[in-house]
Amino acid sequence: MAVTSIWPVKSRLDHVINYARNPEKTRERSLVSQASLHAIDNVIEYAADTIKTEERTYVSCLNCREDNAAVQMMETKRYWGKTDGRLCFHGYQSFAAGEVTAETAHAIGVKLAEELWGERFEVVIATHCNTGHYHNHFVINSVSWADGYKFNNSKLDYAEMRKISDRLCREHAISVIDVPSGKGKHYAQWSAEKNGKPTYRSMIRADIDRAIRASTTERDFIRIMQKMGYELKTRGKSGEPLKYPAIKPPDAKGYFRFHKLGEEYSLDAIKNRILDNISKQYPFPVAEHHAPRKFRVRGKVRRSVTGLQALYFRYCYELHILVKHPTSVKRVSFLLKEDITKLDRLDAQTRLLARNHIRTGEDLSAYQLNAEAAVQALVEKRHELRNELKCVKRRNGVDDAVKAQIKELTAEIRAKRKEVVLCSEIADRSKQVREKLERLNEQKKLERKERDEHELFGRRGRTGRENVAGRG
Repeated sequence: MAVTSIWPVKSRLDHVINYARNPEKTRERSLVSQASLHAIDNVIEYAADTIKTEERTYVSCLNCREDNAAVQMMETKRYWGKTDGRLCFHGYQSFAAGEVTAETAHAIGVKLAEELWGERFEVVIATHCNTGHYHNHFVINSVSWADGYKFNNSKLDYAEMRKISDRLCREHAISVIDVPSGKGKHYAQWSAEKNGKPTYRSMIRADIDRAIRASTTERDFIRIMQKMGYELKTRGKSGEPLKYPAIKPPDAKGYFRFHKLGEEYSLDAIKNRILDNISKQYPFPVAEHHAPRKFRVRGKVRRSVTGLQALYFRYCYELHILVKHPTSVKRVSFLLKEDITKLDRLDAQTRLLARNHIRTGEDLSAYQLNAEAAVQALVEKRHELRNELKCVKRRNGVDDAVKAQIKELTAEIRAKRKEVVLCSEIADRSKQVREKLERLNEQKKLERKERDEHELFGRRGRTGRENVAGRG
């Protein structure tokens, strides 16, 4: 999981930047015990520590150059007449030990900085490799080069930082803090539920609702949940009822306590809802199957898609089925359900593959290299235009045409960088997608076998209540 923080700095700007980009910390090496960090004023002494050396550096900059970032930030302040007060902001993003590599941590940090500050502020991003876990440092100029406004760092700004950080962690299969300290919901969960998007808990609740409708006894409920792949933990080792019974979805790493799913989902509430059932309903109705119809067509038959395109088309198709027709799939891997929350990202990846006719891993690598080269060329061109604009401003002139060009280039750079990130995500995800689809195929074969043997959930067509005397 990633922990985020950000705070203002009123002392030497160059000290903070030197600390963040210190090559002794941004070179990957064998991890050593974490050193203490306190006063920003002393970071230059801490940065000079020579015991933390290795081979690979992880430093990136947005809207400035690494070798003179402090100078450029101060030039921005002087240009807008805002050299007093807070000089910059120092951000922090830390990952749990063993969850990420240095490359992944740095990629997440750069993406986070681009989304939060890339359009308006100069930012230095550095991934430190000298402690027991990888962590990113962000140095953000307090004054925007684009409009001269200062960065506020309000509670809303920090909430946005945490929200985006959590989303990026999920996209890279890194754990997030589902329920932070206190009684409130995690921001991402609250936001998803508010906007009607699926979450872990909403999918568990939906499966529980489905099982309750199909049950007239508690044993029915437990059996159905187990057939759906869930594990239930209701009693301790000695057989006594647990104070906090819990449920574990298939393929999930941990358990979810029933009472934390909502008032209607405590174990007692579930028992009462089962008692209210008049008749059993089937949670997974057997879909009607019709023989395929045949048609004559004129002209050439369009060539079917193959490779990565076909893989992603099929995966998106299965996920949309889960969203639109949840009763059509019985024991779908919870990992597949989890990806429902990433439909927008998967949709963007699929569109990239189709739009650029990318079918193989070689096609993907070639396209990514071209996109990275295009980004570099656009960034260099934008840097030249910004220097030109600064010269004009020093002469108290205005050049709207140059500003328009910079704005246009920034949009192009942002679009290309998104494509580079999408390519990396596709390369990382394609193997997982293939494995999940194979598992889904096996599950569907099992469902067909159960349907043919008329053993979906016991006797069919039964109405009325079961004898509830033996309820457990």
